[in-house]
Amino acid sequence: MVDAEKAKQPKGNRNKNTNLPDINLKSLIFGAAAYAFFPLVATQYGIDLLMAFAAIGPLYIGYEAKTYLKAVLLGIVGATPLLYLTFAGFLGAYTPSEMGDLITTIAIVGLSVLMAFFGAYLYQSRAKAKEEYEIASSVKGTKNVPIKPKEKKFEDTGSTKKNIVNLFLPKSRRRK
Repeated sequence: MVDAEKAKQPKGNRNKNTNLPDINLKSLIFGAAAYAFFPLVATQYGIDLLMAFAAIGPLYIGYEAKTYLKAVLLGIVGATPLLYLTFAGFLGAYTPSEMGDLITTIAIVGLSVLMAFFGAYLYQSRAKAKEEYEIASSVKGTKNVPIKPKEKKFEDTGSTKKNIVNLFLPKSRRRK
């Protein structure tokens, strides 16, 4: 094919393989960098408050991952820079031992996975809230999201004995 013919072809989605996951590399790189940067600066300058901001990295990774499984896997990948800094001794004196290495690795990766999972949860709950808002805003005359009335799980019959029995019966078999 000539270069001019290639230019005339529409530039569609280049990834034709649908089996490949859609990974946001920007969020992975920035999230992993934040997860490693804040503890590094905190230990170098003695500002312990910055350690709390390290959670921003895995949260961002998980939020952009959008699914729980992808968030967990990318959370593991996002923990590798911090693991490297820890084992290279940049975060303070480090004495290698088998059990210490294992505990440190599990702690760092576990926290990263937990925070990435929480980021994906935040994304999904926000998407659900947006969807409910769009449905509610399409109703004519309402500007606010209407509050859905909750279903009554239990109805008082006036008799204590019937109330106790109705707690354990399905709705169709409850006594009135």
